[in-house]
Amino acid sequence: MAGKGLSSVVTLLTVAGFSGTALFLSASGRPVTARDAASAASAELIAATNLEGAFIRVADNVGPATVYLLATDDSQRRSAPGPDKAERFLPGAPPNPEADMRRRPSFSGGSGIIVRADGYILTNDHVVEAAKNGIISVFLQDGTKLRGKVFRDPRSDLAVVKVDSPKPLPFVKFADSSKVRVGQWAIVIGSPFGQQNTVTTGIVSALHRTREIYSSSMLLRRYANLIQTDAPINPGNSGGPLLNIRGELVGVNVAIFSPSGSSSGIGYAIPANTARWVMEQLVAKGKVSRSALGVLLSDIPPGLRQRLGTDTGAYVSVIMADMPAIKAGIRADDVITRFDDRPISDEGDLRDAIAAAPLDRVVTISILRGGKPQTVTAKLESLPSDGFAIEEGSPKVPVSPPANQQIGIVSRALLAVERTKYGLSPDASGVLVKSVSPESLADEAGVASGMLIQSVNGIPVSSVEALNQVMSTARSGDTVTLVVLRPVVGTRPSEVAVNIILP
Repeated sequence: MAGKGLSSVVTLLTVAGFSGTALFLSASGRPVTARDAASAASAELIAATNLEGAFIRVADNVGPATVYLLATDDSQRRSAPGPDKAERFLPGAPPNPEADMRRRPSFSGGSGIIVRADGYILTNDHVVEAAKNGIISVFLQDGTKLRGKVFRDPRSDLAVVKVDSPKPLPFVKFADSSKVRVGQWAIVIGSPFGQQNTVTTGIVSALHRTREIYSSSMLLRRYANLIQTDAPINPGNSGGPLLNIRGELVGVNVAIFSPSGSSSGIGYAIPANTARWVMEQLVAKGKVSRSALGVLLSDIPPGLRQRLGTDTGAYVSVIMADMPAIKAGIRADDVITRFDDRPISDEGDLRDAIAAAPLDRVVTISILRGGKPQTVTAKLESLPSDGFAIEEGSPKVPVSPPANQQIGIVSRALLAVERTKYGLSPDASGVLVKSVSPESLADEAGVASGMLIQSVNGIPVSSVEALNQVMSTARSGDTVTLVVLRPVVGTRPSEVAVNIILP
């Protein structure tokens, strides 16, 4: 308050033309002189200069450790472009009709950050995915061009590039990204549109963001626990560093949210702790080994918090067949609150904990089921390299009127012969989804024909009548949770929690 009051005093003195006379009081009631005002202005200038100096030091120190990466198939070009020419090939760059008339190579380009003096560079997998035979061109700040060997981890969208240099290279130190806080300074250095060593600044806007984005090769990449920043990030910044005010690496820039294809103030970075863990495995083994529990997770949907009895934890939306979670007794619609000694506040916490745990380790897991705590143990297995294929059900047909008007499904009782298909015991029961109305609530939530409804809001249903009875108690605005079995090609069905908000 004192500083704010002093600013207003200085303004009034200037406008009135007075100087050297204590005509006003500060917020504390103390008379303010022109000398006080000059001292305050000097202090503000010093603070601003110090901040400016911090930005300059980061640019000076980290700039030489930031590189431009270009992957091209040289067999289809006469010469590989340097960073001054490559922006025409990056998304969002102006088209070049003359170049487009020639045969265009497969390419990808972006930024990277040197993290070890012996030539290890951290970047995104999508930056290097077009590297021919795993070799990529690396451009240093001083114009030096090196060739690097690529080691990829598509699942995390991270990669390591190894270059050989006759002298130690400048590198960036890792920060502990678990200590990043919303509101702290964020500094980006990279090659947006091929403009090498461009520096932009902003703040950390949010934490624990989750995004699903298709790459240029149409690979769906799912990113969890991202850092969000408003520091301008554009095509070509991918793989470059997100830094704190001390010039330490807090994240690896990976994506933007933009209707125009360029910066709109929402950029995302993979946390440095995740990047370091992946990098260390790629350097040591050339690949990343991950443990798996066999669940698909989300943060707790707001409409379920009262029924589940918590607003923190990782919500289990899908249980995969024949994986550790289902063997341990974890079910869809459970909430995982602790993984061994580690509290779980959201899905990002649990993903990181599972991935980092050693293979074949037996872990103790705390869950909430219907608001009641339970403890189970599970032996972790290796994460499958491939996902699981979903068998498409019968074509959806218009239904008028649907058996359940609220969500738009037609269902029937499960036949005895169908229990084998779903891997159920002879006395198991459920309600089979026969058809789903197009654009209905169930359709939008992912319910499809061929799925088997086992429970609604934790209440088992064994007949159409039982399903309708439970649904009749739901009201507008309620979130209804269906636990269903989903047929999967070549294995047992997955158990899925489907949440539908009633209008």
